[in-house]
Amino acid sequence: MTTSKPALTGSITLPAEVGEEAMVVELARQWGADAIRDSDGTELSGEVMDLGLEVYSLTCLVRADQDYPHTHMDQLPQKFLMSDPLTATGPGLVIDPMAGFYREKYILDTKHDAKALWEVIDRTTGEVVPVEKWVFDPATGLVTLSGITPFHVYTVNFLVFQIWDTTSMYNHLTNGWTKPHVISVDPYHPECWDHLMAFFDRFLEEHPHTDVVRLTTLAYHFAVDSDQDSVDKFRDWTGYQDTISVLALEDFAKEYGYRLRAEDFVDQGYYNAACRVPSKGYRDWMAFIHRFVVKYGKALVDKCKARGKRTAIFWGDHWIGVEPFQESFLEMGIDIHVGAAEDGVALRRISDTPGGLVKELRLYPYFFPDVFREGGDPLGESLSNWIKIRRALMRKPVDRLGYGGYLSLALKFPDFVEHVADLCHEFRTFKANSGGGESLKAPIKVAVLNCWGTWKAWINSFGAPQKFLVKRPDVIQVAGTNLLECLAGLPVEVVFLSFDEVAEDGIPADVDVVINDGDAETAWSGGRRWAEPKIVEALRAFVHRGGGFIGCRGPSAFQHQGRYFQLADVMGVDKEVGHTLQSATVKAEVLPAHFITADLQGQPDFGNPETFVYVCDPATQLLAANGLHVMVAAKTFGEGRSVYFGALPYDLTNSRLLHRAIFWAANREREFGRWFSENPNTECAYYPATGQFVVVNNSGHPQRTLVHRGDGTTTEVVLAPYESMWFD
Repeated sequence: MTTSKPALTGSITLPAEVGEEAMVVELARQWGADAIRDSDGTELSGEVMDLGLEVYSLTCLVRADQDYPHTHMDQLPQKFLMSDPLTATGPGLVIDPMAGFYREKYILDTKHDAKALWEVIDRTTGEVVPVEKWVFDPATGLVTLSGITPFHVYTVNFLVFQIWDTTSMYNHLTNGWTKPHVISVDPYHPECWDHLMAFFDRFLEEHPHTDVVRLTTLAYHFAVDSDQDSVDKFRDWTGYQDTISVLALEDFAKEYGYRLRAEDFVDQGYYNAACRVPSKGYRDWMAFIHRFVVKYGKALVDKCKARGKRTAIFWGDHWIGVEPFQESFLEMGIDIHVGAAEDGVALRRISDTPGGLVKELRLYPYFFPDVFREGGDPLGESLSNWIKIRRALMRKPVDRLGYGGYLSLALKFPDFVEHVADLCHEFRTFKANSGGGESLKAPIKVAVLNCWGTWKAWINSFGAPQKFLVKRPDVIQVAGTNLLECLAGLPVEVVFLSFDEVAEDGIPADVDVVINDGDAETAWSGGRRWAEPKIVEALRAFVHRGGGFIGCRGPSAFQHQGRYFQLADVMGVDKEVGHTLQSATVKAEVLPAHFITADLQGQPDFGNPETFVYVCDPATQLLAANGLHVMVAAKTFGEGRSVYFGALPYDLTNSRLLHRAIFWAANREREFGRWFSENPNTECAYYPATGQFVVVNNSGHPQRTLVHRGDGTTTEVVLAPYESMWFD
């Protein structure tokens, strides 16, 4: 056992704060920081720059120069919005498109011809209203309809400029900023591109001591639409809604041979949210914008390299168009990939990206007053986040940790400061004892199947229950695909697979288990893709030949040809949606013992007590149920196996259930006991590069466990709350 506490330092990036130089020095020593960075609203003083730490300097070019946008208001980011639906009670209707939107954030585009770009749609029929039946008045901002059908619902798809950057708006409303509103620009315009490149040259000249230029991120902000009271109306962290310019639309039409409509972006008011099954047009637009952003990013990186500086990007704020899981991303030449992380899924989103980049986590909570305030619990939130992050870190490491915000706020919570010091030491111990490499994985490859594949690898999918839950203090535990969080810390290889890939090439030969997890009719489950014969043929053949399939929530859900679950024959269960009320279910009793449920103590929390899923095949093994509602079921199909979960909220019990389900579905139960910790509250990982292994306690209580090594021997370990312990 490793008993000494090595004097490790480094691998930590600290935010600076003007006027708090002594505090920066003390925390850099206490936390072992080797790098210092500025952040929004702060600058690095000369005293801080002279500390001998590596210097990260931030620039977000599209919002850096505030003189330019005020004289080039036609080069601001644009987007299509949809007016709130109105019901016509007569043959005419007047619509104020901006009603329901925050007028400090958007202005109507009156530069371009509204009738060429906007659309009025009869939402009762879905038909586009002829342009002869509506008039837009730029002076009043109103759209007047005539000759329409009474008691039909109408909306206007309209184009706006964004006159207040979303992050600036957040800082004003959350952090009490009083400085002038920040406006972003769109570098797609050639004149704007040239200006930004010249501005960046000056930035580099003015920062001779900067080691790392942090591009936060590049061009386009993720979508956050605000209502008339400045409250979030729509938010999509991965959405391309804010990437519009009329010039880009014209260039897209030339390149692809067809023209995108306003409705291609408005999408009936769903705005192509990540949960929507994507259209071809939207996917083409994403690829088009990504190519432009790679070109833009490479131009900036080349300038930095010419001056001997490294570059970092932050996967947040203006990150849309940056797709690190796409091969072309590496063409930019970025050196450091930084991403905010509050759980294991977020860590894997950074750690799994290809290429030899340095990977750095920006930990939550940020040092902002939304958490660091009287009555706030930054220590509790950080500890909850770190335990989930640590599970994933054991499987797929990163290189650095960092924080953002105002250090003076953190200092008001001494217990938090001490906790971070311990956290940083634990992270560095992981790096040293693991050799910075991955832990040993089981010989099982899991493919997560959805409409996006690698485009949205390790992106949380939002299920219906999350709309009705409070988002703090444990944000993603209640807001994300919790099966993914369970999966993030398991010792198996994970890849992401799209339906397009399956339709084209089938299931890859090296995949052992396919997971389909998502609400019915969404991009995560697949929706209408399950009505395609090529898709169901490929999945059935894969399982029948010996593959494993795990479905959760609405796997293969799409009403078609007498089935709701299109793989009901594979899973042995189907869902009642009102069409089979007169049909009897197959009677089944919960099996008292099964490999998947062997570690259960009591009834797990499946989140949703009513799945309305029933057994439809006598060969189905019922493993957990609430009355007649199936919670867990297993079935053999040909030479392969399937498992169904009604839902899988993240906790340690459900993580162990998924762990066992993967091994059972892969027909690898005999290999389950290698590098395995018996107590579900604990986990272990072995690192071949160093010959060391670690055992962690993921709970707030002391735990005793028996660890099964790879050679068949065992080690008994007793761990304090949240402790990690290393062994040779």
